[in-house]
Amino acid sequence: MHKELNTLQFYDKQVVAQFFQKLTQTDQKRVSILYVGDSHVQADDFTGELRNQFQQTYGFGGRGMVFPYSTARTHAAVDYVTSHTGRWLYAKNIELNPQLPLGVSGASSKTVDSNATFKLSFRGSIQPSFTRIRIFLKKDAGSYDFFIRSGNSNVRVDVFDPEKPAETNMVVVDLPGVGNDFQFSLKKSDSAQKSFEIYGISIENPDAKGVLFHSVGINGAGHYSLMRQNLMAEQLSIMAPDAVILDLGANDFYRGTLNKEEFSNNLLKIVNTIRSAAPQTCIILSCSQDIYRGGYSLPDCLIFSDVIKTFAQRNRCAFYDWYWVSGGRFSMMKWSQSGLAKWDLVHLTHPGYLLKGQLMAESYAKTALWLANSDTGIQLIYDIDSLRNPPVDTTKKEITQTPTTVRYQWVFHRVLRGQTIWSVAAWYGVSAYQIKVWNRLRSNYLWIGQVIKIYAPIKVPAPVVAPVQIPVNKRDTATKKPVITPAPVKPAPKVQVPKPTPPAPKVVYHKVKSGETLFAISRKYGSSTSAIMKFNNLRTHNIRVGQVLRVR
Repeated sequence: MHKELNTLQFYDKQVVAQFFQKLTQTDQKRVSILYVGDSHVQADDFTGELRNQFQQTYGFGGRGMVFPYSTARTHAAVDYVTSHTGRWLYAKNIELNPQLPLGVSGASSKTVDSNATFKLSFRGSIQPSFTRIRIFLKKDAGSYDFFIRSGNSNVRVDVFDPEKPAETNMVVVDLPGVGNDFQFSLKKSDSAQKSFEIYGISIENPDAKGVLFHSVGINGAGHYSLMRQNLMAEQLSIMAPDAVILDLGANDFYRGTLNKEEFSNNLLKIVNTIRSAAPQTCIILSCSQDIYRGGYSLPDCLIFSDVIKTFAQRNRCAFYDWYWVSGGRFSMMKWSQSGLAKWDLVHLTHPGYLLKGQLMAESYAKTALWLANSDTGIQLIYDIDSLRNPPVDTTKKEITQTPTTVRYQWVFHRVLRGQTIWSVAAWYGVSAYQIKVWNRLRSNYLWIGQVIKIYAPIKVPAPVVAPVQIPVNKRDTATKKPVITPAPVKPAPKVQVPKPTPPAPKVVYHKVKSGETLFAISRKYGSSTSAIMKFNNLRTHNIRVGQVLRVR
């Protein structure tokens, strides 16, 4: 990794100065942070660690935005699970035409079942002071009322009051106390009530101090997904975040290539939406680390990093260059070998995400330190040209490392859970096609416990060549006369006995039988497929039954 780059970067420190100034005053006023992402963020693994680091330092302002994800047929975060009863419709921002309005969370759920319920069960992450519940929902005369039960609290909530116009699609509930579970039970109180539609729930500290940290993400989301969230501006104006961190984009190019112009235009629309709803917010952009597809590192990750940097300069944003901090091109393989990345070489393991969250927290601390100690500095930008094209050191004249050479040998690999033919190929530095040929596989499918053979490159020490002794002239220091070291006497040349000419190799032919392949035939005769193809002028590996082939 490149921890020397582990700060936020910006071309004008005024972009972040107000946000970091607010962080020093959280004992008087709450600071709200909204972290928006994709599958890496939906699980709230590294963002949960970042939340914990922020709140340990600046105070516990609230758990932030959560959602009854089971009603949307997907998983919740690592610190809570959800369950429900009744039938629910849902929509997510990854859908081309969502059938429900979408807000900041990127998901919505709706039911017409007046007896439906949903439950959020936390794993000890709810502080006793988090007693204010802010529910974003459809607020009109047709909405069901509901009860909230948590700990010893059981509070009825009337969604719509006909005597008070609904200014916002939100209700605020202050509970006497909270536990680790929040049970929501719907109730039909009037004949006009027909349904219940929810967009998200924010769990907060009513004291309005410390850091309120929201993290929202949907599996598979890209920047184009955020443009489908038609309630986002309305909810941002209510939440009034002091900082919005946009950390998604890999899905914009994972299945193809990154269209830089289209990507920048979409991002600009999102940034403008945020600034129109929350003009004082600090916008921080982040990018993907090195990821793999089909066993190959995607070069678009580097392009993504460059696009984010250029966009930040033109549109007064800060950015966190996670691509280079995490190691740059091909580094995901090292994360995997260290047990920090999953088999897909896209997502991290829990220890990997924990490390990422700690590094991100460190980046904010180092940025705050730079701002405090830099009276004359205007920008914090790193030159990464040396990382793109590392200089060749020509000053070293001695070999400081043991020279190695590469040889190949057969390795037998037992397939583990989650491994694919592409991840195994990437691990050994070979191609998936080679693995199929070596093992006579008809498809790309591998099963757990399957043993496959791989002709893998192995580094071994290079043979050491003894230095040649060259005779030199020496000077006798006593007589000042040169002393000539005699050259070694060469032995008489040996008489070269001509070796007998070996007999010409015997030509061997083979008649192809049913079910035989070129590879199997080459193994049978100790030959190779390329040699047989050359002997018989074959252009492909296709052979037919009854065909006579020269194999030697």
